[in-house]
Amino acid sequence: MFAFMVIERVAAKYKFADANFLRSLLLYHALLSVAYYGYVAFNPSDSKFYYRKVLMNFRGPEWMDFYGTSTTFIEFVGYPFIKIFGFSYEAVMVLFSFFGFLGFIYFYIFFKENIKYKHKVFGFDLMTLVFFLPNLHFWSSSFGKGSIIFLGIGLYFFGISKIKSRIPAIIIGGFIVYHVRPHILLVMLVSSAIGFVFSSKGVSVAWRVFFLMCASIVFFFIYKNVLAAVGIDESELMTDGLDLTHRANELSKAGSGVNISNYSLGMQVFTFLYRPLFFDAPGALGLIVSVENVFYLFITMKLLGSWNGIKFMFTGSFYTKSALLSFITVSIALAQISGNLGIAMRQKSQIMILLMFVVLVFLDEEHQKKLNKQQLVRRRMAQTPIQPIEQATPNAIL
Repeated sequence: MFAFMVIERVAAKYKFADANFLRSLLLYHALLSVAYYGYVAFNPSDSKFYYRKVLMNFRGPEWMDFYGTSTTFIEFVGYPFIKIFGFSYEAVMVLFSFFGFLGFIYFYIFFKENIKYKHKVFGFDLMTLVFFLPNLHFWSSSFGKGSIIFLGIGLYFFGISKIKSRIPAIIIGGFIVYHVRPHILLVMLVSSAIGFVFSSKGVSVAWRVFFLMCASIVFFFIYKNVLAAVGIDESELMTDGLDLTHRANELSKAGSGVNISNYSLGMQVFTFLYRPLFFDAPGALGLIVSVENVFYLFITMKLLGSWNGIKFMFTGSFYTKSALLSFITVSIALAQISGNLGIAMRQKSQIMILLMFVVLVFLDEEHQKKLNKQQLVRRRMAQTPIQPIEQATPNAIL
């Protein structure tokens, strides 16, 4: 009911919003939520442990006993619904699935505000394909980190799309991301700062300076917590650099699949983003993900397969650069700590949509260039005078 109310509100506020598309997206998200519930019925799931810990006062009898970052924040968000309103496990799953759907709403607005044209792949609208990728919905529909961080990232990029009027969205989105994964907010802030510094399109100098000052202040206050979240002491960072191997070794024990902690960095990132493929898919779920990964590879080559695409990565707008740099840096960070292919399948769903956005903006610019060239040709043809036959030379007549 609330989701349909949100859709009607969005359709009324934004002229570009397609209410039928969003309703279909909601039903699809609900279907994948049911599929996830069926999956956890026969497999271990963190969502069950979160629910039990809150129900049994694992961290204490008071709500604030559960306040903190990472796992504790998920329990903190779920606490009032479980302890005060008496939500069952299924009800909390539906609630967090709703949070995940809100993330799709904010990403949808972010995409539609910055992409003008439709781009087809295999005869289908590319943006529709992106928003109906099953992996995005499957891992953002449960009582856990995936759904709520997806909402936080969606809010953050929705905010920077029109920074002047959406500072609250940036703050709330950043607050959520920080409490779920502090290191992700850190790299998003750094990426956005770089995007602002090296972009001249889309935002005034005054707003760029304001954002950079705010990002610097936030960075100062959170960087120690970020290092603590990934298990690194500040003195170790100064002497040995940022090494996340030990974190990866811990997480490699937390799930199933191919152990990637011993791979080279390049292979870790490739594996994180584009595996499993058909030859190494772990089970039926892995086969479904393999189809999606082939799609990701194909779309990535749309960007990297041409000089224009490579050049675009350096010349795009600040929010495009922010999305691209966030995607790259978060991928490198998560690839090092994912530990195994099973965890990578879940974690990459939080950021692959950023790469899809960058590719769509690139295709938009290429299409705009083509239209500009066609328009220029038509203008030149219209300006070229037609020589009367009676004044033409004999050679011209022949």
